[in-house]
Amino acid sequence: MKSSKWLAGMLRRPGPLRRPEPGWVSLSLLLGLLALLGLSVADARPLLLGGTGPSAGGGLVLLTLMAGLIGFLLASSPLGLLRAHVVGAAVAAFVMLMTTGALLLGEGSPLPLTISEISARVSAVWLHLDTEVAAYLADPGATPTTATYLLLGAICWTTAQFSAFSVFRYQRAGPAVLAIGAVLFLDTALGSAVPEAVQLPVLPLLAAFSGLAMLLLLRLQFLEQRRQWARRSISDTGEVGRLFLRSGSLFVLIVVLAATSMTAWATLDRQEVDLGDLQRPVESIGEQLTDWLAFLGVAAPAPRAATIDTRWSVGDRWQQPSGVAFRAEVDGQLRGNYWWGTAHDSFDGQAWERTQLEGLDIPAGEPLPIQEFASAGGDHLATTTLTVEGEGVVTGTLFRLAEAGVVSRDVQAVVVDEGGGIGDLTFDEPLAESDSVVVDSWVRDYSPDGRSLTANELRAAGDDYPAWTDRYLQGANQALEGEGVSAEAQRIERRFDDPYDRALDVQRTLREMDYTTDMRGVCGADETIPECVLRSERGFCQHYATTMAMLLRAMGIPSRIVTGYLPGERVDGVWVVEQAAYHNWVEAYFPGYGWVRFDPTPRDEFGITPTALPDGPVRTPKPEVVVPSSQPDDAETFAPEETPEPMLPEETSPGSAGGVGGPLLLGGSLAVLLVLVGGILFIRFRRLGEPDGSVAYRGIVSLATRLGRGPHPAQTELEYAEQLSESLPDVRDDIYLVAGARVESAYGRRRVEGEGRGALRRAYGRVRMALLRLSLRWRRRS
Repeated sequence: MKSSKWLAGMLRRPGPLRRPEPGWVSLSLLLGLLALLGLSVADARPLLLGGTGPSAGGGLVLLTLMAGLIGFLLASSPLGLLRAHVVGAAVAAFVMLMTTGALLLGEGSPLPLTISEISARVSAVWLHLDTEVAAYLADPGATPTTATYLLLGAICWTTAQFSAFSVFRYQRAGPAVLAIGAVLFLDTALGSAVPEAVQLPVLPLLAAFSGLAMLLLLRLQFLEQRRQWARRSISDTGEVGRLFLRSGSLFVLIVVLAATSMTAWATLDRQEVDLGDLQRPVESIGEQLTDWLAFLGVAAPAPRAATIDTRWSVGDRWQQPSGVAFRAEVDGQLRGNYWWGTAHDSFDGQAWERTQLEGLDIPAGEPLPIQEFASAGGDHLATTTLTVEGEGVVTGTLFRLAEAGVVSRDVQAVVVDEGGGIGDLTFDEPLAESDSVVVDSWVRDYSPDGRSLTANELRAAGDDYPAWTDRYLQGANQALEGEGVSAEAQRIERRFDDPYDRALDVQRTLREMDYTTDMRGVCGADETIPECVLRSERGFCQHYATTMAMLLRAMGIPSRIVTGYLPGERVDGVWVVEQAAYHNWVEAYFPGYGWVRFDPTPRDEFGITPTALPDGPVRTPKPEVVVPSSQPDDAETFAPEETPEPMLPEETSPGSAGGVGGPLLLGGSLAVLLVLVGGILFIRFRRLGEPDGSVAYRGIVSLATRLGRGPHPAQTELEYAEQLSESLPDVRDDIYLVAGARVESAYGRRRVEGEGRGALRRAYGRVRMALLRLSLRWRRRS
């Protein structure tokens, strides 16, 4: 009855609608917030209904504004809360069905005029929903656009109607602002997960929302103050009210401008500034601000310095910009080399620092004064033409193959290692995009079939390190403070005698761990990086390179950490190196041979390759060159030396293969060789390369199939285990262990961890040996 009287009264009014208590300004502010909501949701999703016709984004904005107006009318009506919301829900269902049908059928009018139009639109919506659901069930990658539009429309309508009731029935702006802000926040934060999304600029969106929300809160607060004044019989409130609104609006304007300016400043590219003791606190605040901005959807790029810092901290996240850093044409093959940037030698448990001794200006075309004893290069010449494509360090630092000999541009070289080594090379004038530089480098061959350096040579290099390498042992005592680092170093020292095999074992151990780009919350406050990595068995390149360097130093092997780029991808004869290929690795020093690369990072992108040199012959190492601390003008520069031919004996000595004991010695040598080969094959036959259930199961099935005992095509893993156990009852438990690990790996996505790895390896070896014994017994009986 009350509703009928209210509606009849509204219809009888000759003028416009009666002014609501919160005022038309409040309605305008609310509609502004709802328009932002509709625009944000519409632009964050691909809403092309049916794959043809106009986008549904504009329809979603109109739908949200319509919901706000209808919510305003229902909130101002005398209807009870439940009845008003039921009416609003019914209107929402009708309007959304009709507007969706109009978009699907390509009709201009959002609302139908006849019953037949209503029926046609409902049928179109139902048909598209049925088709999209069937396609989605067949292919989860298919996007149900009609269902998505209806769902987003329902979210926008519900939020708009709730906000209107909050403002115009209860005169409370807080719940309305919170509801709209929550939807905006979720939409902005999750919008980046949709590849097709073309989102609104986040910073203007946040600024507009903040301004409108604060003005709405201010206005309803003013209305509450005016009611308080009325209760206290204060009648002349006009001037006070205008002053309240003017000063409040000015405050809102200042706050929004200040917040927007600070956010814009935080997202700009900035050069690194040395703040001394305040540097680390400022960096920490900047990292936290960047995390919050990224969570809100605001992109805050990292500072893009033109050179590599002399000091950098091991971070807890690995983020690199997108795009190409540079392109390189290599005349003389890349030979598995990385793009060398700079090396750091001093570590304090959390950060690396480079000890810079002196800077030398090297004119274009002049040879660099590199001494071979401090070099990371070899005897292969590679001429490289690098073309800069990106920004940041590639414009100011020369990334080259180690060891560079001649550069076609003026550079400044940092001289290290008592004047014998070259650190980073920086350009006198930073390069612009598309600028090129030509570098002649003497490189080692790190490719799998390379022969410029062999494992046996490094095994025979010994550990008689020169005095200048002492600073590359710095931090060893600090690294040994943790039980994990000390125990790991002692374990490796007990297994291997020479530095090369120890370094190889550290590289292998770390590469069996997990790669992650987010280490936040993993390491303890008082925990060093190596201790954290060995405990958690996870990290990214900075963590693994640091851990390997400190483990090598703990074993008395000089090592340093190198910053540069991975090889990249070869496209039409040109190496394309992306910004994401920025990397850290380790170099260990071997007397007479210089620095040798090792890469412990468990990652397989951009050409990352662990060092594994061929055994090869043992050649005499090149003599150590002693260079005084000051660099003389006529210092000997780096140049490759010819490898001497192996010297043959002039005559056969007694006891050799051609003497009296020749046949006996030859026979004994052949017997020893056969025993060694047999032992190696035996170990290889039983060895499980990777402790994974699927790998172990495939190895057993492959061998059993070759021996005529493979599974039937329709058998499950456990059924085959039962069948094989009947033939091999002695290893029944081992067969079931391997089959169970396979089931866990293939269907449960669970890896074998901890002590289970050793058990799986042992079971794998016993089953394969049992299969071999069974095959031999069967052949003898045959």
